[in-house]
Amino acid sequence: MRWLRGLCRTLRLPLQGNRGGADGMITNIIIAGVGGQGVVTAGLLLSEAATIRGMHVVMSEIHGLAQRGGSVSVDVRIGEVYGSIIGRGDADLIIGFEPIETMRAIARAGNKTQVIMNSEKITPVSLSMHDKEYPSNADLTSMVDKSIKIREINAVSLAKKAGSYKSVNTVIIGAAIGLGILPFEKDDMLSALKNRFSGKLYDINREALGYGMDEILSNQSVSLS
Repeated sequence: MRWLRGLCRTLRLPLQGNRGGADGMITNIIIAGVGGQGVVTAGLLLSEAATIRGMHVVMSEIHGLAQRGGSVSVDVRIGEVYGSIIGRGDADLIIGFEPIETMRAIARAGNKTQVIMNSEKITPVSLSMHDKEYPSNADLTSMVDKSIKIREINAVSLAKKAGSYKSVNTVIIGAAIGLGILPFEKDDMLSALKNRFSGKLYDINREALGYGMDEILSNQSVSLS
């Protein structure tokens, strides 16, 4: 596991306190995954919901290329902020679409950061190039500072239940709303979904949003730390 400890070597460093959402004025969200999972779309939906709420939003894609199989990370900053990058220790919420990519993002977590992690494993390019076996979630989370609470959600099964695998990102957004730390309501996200989808696609994503919220609110998600 030496290669993995090198990849995640910052995860046990002393955490800085969150400077983002502590005063309720700024919310910093990191979304991490691989190309093809809808990471950028999730960022756009979160940004639009906050805008509908009348809030200032800055969004940036800061890692990798949005191509299938490549690492993708998006920063969404909501509130009176102007810089686009979330610094180490400043993330209020990390939304991980894939376990290893979640670990990369956790390197920027603070002692109040909350994490939602999709359980679906997609072997990243960096792993396949070195012909390494994908580690278990237990191996991954064992390297994370214990003050960080990670909630695992099977977003794929819930998306399929809603009617489409492609609604995985909406399921995870629903879970994030269910945590109660985002500065907007479910209705704001429904409006954002309605602006992007119509007809059956809207119905699927509306269902997916509800399933994600219910998964968190019913405490069926698994806390790994």
